[in-house]
Amino acid sequence: MRRTVMACGAVILVLAGGCSGDGPGPDPTAPPSSEPGGSGEPSSSPSVSESPEPFDPQQVDLAEQEWQFSTVYQDPVDVPLEGGEATGEFGQWEGKFELGDDDPLYVDIDDDGDQDVVASMSFSFETAPETYQWVATTWFVWLNDGEQLTQLPYPLAGSGDCDTQVDSVTKADDVGVVIDEAQMGWQSACAEGAGIEVTRTVQVSYDTDDRPWLVQTDPFPSWGGACPMMVEPSDSGGEVRTAPEMEPASPEVNAVIVTSESWLGDEIDDWDFVTYLQEEDPNFVSYCGWAQRSN
Repeated sequence: MRRTVMACGAVILVLAGGCSGDGPGPDPTAPPSSEPGGSGEPSSSPSVSESPEPFDPQQVDLAEQEWQFSTVYQDPVDVPLEGGEATGEFGQWEGKFELGDDDPLYVDIDDDGDQDVVASMSFSFETAPETYQWVATTWFVWLNDGEQLTQLPYPLAGSGDCDTQVDSVTKADDVGVVIDEAQMGWQSACAEGAGIEVTRTVQVSYDTDDRPWLVQTDPFPSWGGACPMMVEPSDSGGEVRTAPEMEPASPEVNAVIVTSESWLGDEIDDWDFVTYLQEEDPNFVSYCGWAQRSN
């Protein structure tokens, strides 16, 4: 199924073949014949074409593709991997990008019958020559339209220093993936670590313009990508949606929008990317969504 996706990287594997041949012509000395294929007329075999091989995303080497790397806080940068590595700038740092240690996950995340890919990339900044300190690991979705893989630019999940820690990303029983992660408590010290356990199920859904979005389906509908932590309370209001022009988010209790920081807030005209809490949640678990910008 064809889908329109914003991102980078495309690989197409197609095999096609065919063959045909003509038999020998008639013997000029033989009498005419009315029988098909007889010596009075030429014979030929029908043309035969093999069907194209189906596109196999597992044959795409992600270690040799051009990625877009980002966290939920820092803007995307283009990263052309060679042998699973690249060097370059990311935010205020200079350092090294590497394909994640976990194996790619092959899963139909948008329920279109094609196997998509979820894979991670890490960035470490250089503290001294050939000495690196880990900064972040982000998981991304590569959508399969039956002919190629295309990376979604939005982070699906992410681990960072003094931030959320992703424990696992696995196949869901039905559609999508299950993300097990732990969030930092609001105003907690980095030394305390991420201790608020969160499990969420995410799939890719399409809006009326066929644009793909990461949508959380469990424990309730909400934005399905990585979510920045709450910075401080806010007086902002408005209806929170799972994605621009998509259905409303529906937490179990009222959503309270709080202040957070993310480059996603500048991506879509007339829409704010927001972090919200469930009212009276003692753990201050952060969820995210989109609110239409007031003029």
